[in-house]
Amino acid sequence: MLEFEQVTTRAGDRGDSCLYNGERRGKDENIFEALGDIDELSSWLGVVKARLRYISSGKTMENIEIVQKNLITAGGEIATPRASDQFQTIQKLKPEDIESVEQMEHTLLQQTRIEAEFILPGKTELSAQIDISRSVCRRAERTVVRCIRRDGSIHLARVQNYLNRLSDFLFILARAEEQGKL
Repeated sequence: MLEFEQVTTRAGDRGDSCLYNGERRGKDENIFEALGDIDELSSWLGVVKARLRYISSGKTMENIEIVQKNLITAGGEIATPRASDQFQTIQKLKPEDIESVEQMEHTLLQQTRIEAEFILPGKTELSAQIDISRSVCRRAERTVVRCIRRDGSIHLARVQNYLNRLSDFLFILARAEEQGKL
């Protein structure tokens, strides 16, 4: 296991940061916005997972953990320029990862009632936290779309698709929690 002797490097004090291949870029670039959004989403999902330990069967927590691992993979794709040698060696999201989220959504939707009305988050604390996760997921998706359209990072299309499906799953997950289905 890799261990760090030091976390603070001061290398980012000038407002730039390092991509996976060592290339330095401004912290205000779309790529770092996308990475920050993915990180925030995974953190909120960690809150959700921690709360689920007290009320849910292990399957929902297991699904959340799978999603978090996929978000790490997505972050690796975002942080690695396609033209770099490292891009060929990193793990990438696969079509099966998108299909897996679709299956989670489908399974949950079979037991969850979705009303044809706008939802006011906050029926329960946990459903509100899931809705925050969904909102952050939508923001992450918009940021990835910005990377694709403005920065030419078309290789991130599968990441964008994954986030799109994930936000749908999180919407249904929040409604299922409100209905006591978890």
